[in-house]
Amino acid sequence: MFENVTQQLSESVITISYESLPQEAIGKIKLMLLDSIGCALGGYITDRARIALELIKESGGNHQATIIGSHRTSCALATFGNSELINALDYDYIGPLSGHIGPYVTPPCLTIAERQHASGKDLILAVALANEIGGRAMTAFAQHKVPKEEPPYYEEWPRFSYATTIFGGVAGAGKLLGLDTEQLSNAFGIAGASTAVPATMKWQHMGGPAIMSKYNAWTGWIAQLATVAVVLAEKGFTGDTTILDGEFGYWKIVGSPFFKVDNLLKGLGEAWHIGEVRFKLYPTCYIYHAAIEGISNLIKEHGIKPEDVEEIVVKGDPLMQTPNRMSLEVKSFADAQFFIKYNFALAVYHGDNPSPAWQMPTTFNDPRIKRLIGKVRLEVHPQFGEFVSDAVKTGVVPIMWSAIVEIVAKGERFTTEMPAPRGSKDYPATDAELIDKFKINASYSMIKGSKVEEVIEVINHLDEIDDVTELFTLLAL
Repeated sequence: MFENVTQQLSESVITISYESLPQEAIGKIKLMLLDSIGCALGGYITDRARIALELIKESGGNHQATIIGSHRTSCALATFGNSELINALDYDYIGPLSGHIGPYVTPPCLTIAERQHASGKDLILAVALANEIGGRAMTAFAQHKVPKEEPPYYEEWPRFSYATTIFGGVAGAGKLLGLDTEQLSNAFGIAGASTAVPATMKWQHMGGPAIMSKYNAWTGWIAQLATVAVVLAEKGFTGDTTILDGEFGYWKIVGSPFFKVDNLLKGLGEAWHIGEVRFKLYPTCYIYHAAIEGISNLIKEHGIKPEDVEEIVVKGDPLMQTPNRMSLEVKSFADAQFFIKYNFALAVYHGDNPSPAWQMPTTFNDPRIKRLIGKVRLEVHPQFGEFVSDAVKTGVVPIMWSAIVEIVAKGERFTTEMPAPRGSKDYPATDAELIDKFKINASYSMIKGSKVEEVIEVINHLDEIDDVTELFTLLAL
């Protein structure tokens, strides 16, 4: 049962070359890097970033790698810091294949690339592998819902975690280090046996204030673990080289009812899912985005004055109504990301002007927004049952990204249906929009002026650069 899976994964990572990447994937990776760096720079407004950086400074560390927008420290601590920064605003891209992959798998690639003075092409390939394998690993094991044959066609699965992405982080960083098959298998074993417990469903059913260790799958620790694992393996440290294999393999360790090996290995290096990455245009949970855009559109199209809004009704995936999203009182940046009624009230005033300011006290303490929160009502999308019953035939239970929005103002009801959020494959964001997002995020950091334009230029030509320290020099203070 599940023989030699770890070795096959290691061999695939080692043999995949830059030439394996489709041209469109290279362009997408550049945008993913720009977006991640921008999210990190915007993340400086949060207490999560402040606390992480305080810990790093107290811990010391050799000057091996750059914390985006700050100083240089050890590879392990830089990975931790960059991961926390990238995910701090919940503004980072979604996917491929699952939810937040980037903050778990991209930071190990950044720090090891800088340590190794890697070329731009090497970094692009590593980030591609990390995200591809991280996303594939997520779909190979149980996620937050598993399919069933009778209504509602799924059941919530209690053991789910983004920690599974660790195999992507190890793959990308290990590729940059030039690990051989045995070393890489050891790194997979070190990391796989040390990942966080599958506690995301516990987080999803929490009430009260939102926590900083989002998803109960702490991005900084998991990314740092990937970096530590590959460096240890490079030095000869050994781990379980069969971590994915057999009856008691990783799937059993994390309590998954299945291990879909083909999801992990089939077509790896030939069939790339990077094109499925969804860029966020709002700094909040992605499942809210279609509704936020719908609210903003109705306000603009019909000239609705915010003070005239009597009710906002949003119909979407039931995931919108989990306990961790339902509090009405926003007291922190973390609350602002997840408390759903706040975000829909906020969209009435600021839906066409997204920025890190959405999570700042000057915004979430605005009495106008507070008054609107009580006028928001949530319902399940009327087509959700049909959507799930059709989708479940593929063996997965996807999230319904579409939303129906109704606004009642001065006794008149205005309605729109948003099929999907912008930033997705079917409704893509433009390069110009993503560059604007980057510039706005950067404006909340210490990286300003000509440096911002230089970062954009370097990333745009990343595949022509011999040493990526050219990029990291721009990102350090």
